Amino acid sequence: MGGNAFASGPNPLPTPRMPKDVYLLVKERCYSILRELYEVVDTPIEGPGKEDFGDLDILLFGPKPGLPQDNEAGIRQVAQALGAVRVIYIPESSSNLAIPWPSDVDQPSKTQQNAEGGEQLGPQVPTVAPHIQVDVRICDDLKRLQWQLFKHAHGDIWNILGSTIRPFGLTADEDALWLRIPEIENANRKRAKIFLTSDHEQVMDFIGLPTPGYWDGPFDTLNDLYEYAAQCRMFSVPPSAERSDTSGTSSEGSSPGQPKRKLKSNDRRRMNYRPIFRKWIEEFVPECSKQGKFRELSLTREEVTQQAMDKFAVKDEFEQRRREFLVERDRDAIWKNVIKLQVPEADLSDTKSITFRGCLLKALKKIILEGDDTYGALPENNLKDENGFFIPEAVKTFISENMDDIGYKAYGLHHEAYLLSKENKAKDTFQVVGT
Repeated sequence: MGGNAFASGPNPLPTPRMPKDVYLLVKERCYSILRELYEVVDTPIEGPGKEDFGDLDILLFGPKPGLPQDNEAGIRQVAQALGAVRVIYIPESSSNLAIPWPSDVDQPSKTQQNAEGGEQLGPQVPTVAPHIQVDVRICDDLKRLQWQLFKHAHGDIWNILGSTIRPFGLTADEDALWLRIPEIENANRKRAKIFLTSDHEQVMDFIGLPTPGYWDGPFDTLNDLYEYAAQCRMFSVPPSAERSDTSGTSSEGSSPGQPKRKLKSNDRRRMNYRPIFRKWIEEFVPECSKQGKFRELSLTREEVTQQAMDKFAVKDEFEQRRREFLVERDRDAIWKNVIKLQVPEADLSDTKSITFRGCLLKALKKIILEGDDTYGALPENNLKDENGFFIPEAVKTFISENMDDIGYKAYGLHHEAYLLSKENKAKDTFQVVGT
């Protein structure tokens, strides 16, 4: 939340940024208390060169014997142990706790507090004592905690790495590294994702980052972080002569270093509120372009996809899900673009014409897409190719040759069903009256 979880609402609490010495003191004290409650207490490695902090992030795992096992009760206990005055519980995520600013260190000035919450307008109200936002997440297993430490280390590094690997069909979220199926991703992002791994060492090995540099501690400078991220094997920058703008990275399917207008919308939003990501886009990448650094890149999305399928043994799942989607899309296309268009529009002034067309369409859909033989007409020749996809011309031919017979049969069955329904309704009415 960046330390702003309690800044709004009817009774806001000021949570000004902490100087580094205060942050380290609060972190040490929180650790000391929470280690009495949990087996593992940890915090993601901080971003480079930070001198102040908006909040403190703490990850927990393994409640000690006799302590609550469910997440909500665990957060309540943590809040009590830390002396929190306010809690925002968020299931399956980090909950926000507001704890008092330490009484034995200098409190931030009123000017500093106003800088966090904006200038106060109108009548003056009594000053509220400053607090510190502590974001606590209780992980249900150790691997999940390790993934969270990995994903949130070094501040915004995964905004940079995420935008680098995305054009190659990879996504790293709060749970794991995923491979996206290109034919599905624009229609259904969740369905397009194939799980690869939640093991951070496997991720780093696959994207080509050295493990030691990641876990040694915070980078000394922002440029050190950029130089490390640029070691990702999927990062490249075209020379400045090939660029029409020097302020952008990639769009889907293109390599980083492209004009700013090529940025995806979520990357453009990140540039507005993530200064580290913005400097990567507007300063580091253009400078690499000028110097001709990180130019060589022979990888394509197809190659990375194949490598991921081989390394993580997901080829069968990838191909099966892809085929299922393509078959469904093919069925929809045949229905919308072939079957419905082959049947002439009804005369809107003629109720029988409208009903006839509706019966015919329903029958054609069942016959062609479902293999229903109720209407006494099934294609003599296969309407699909060797890959199982419909052949539009074959479907059109079948419809044109059988449309009238199928229509009359379907209309007749509809009329019979109508008469039967009418007869049953009359019987029910007679029974009620007779009673």
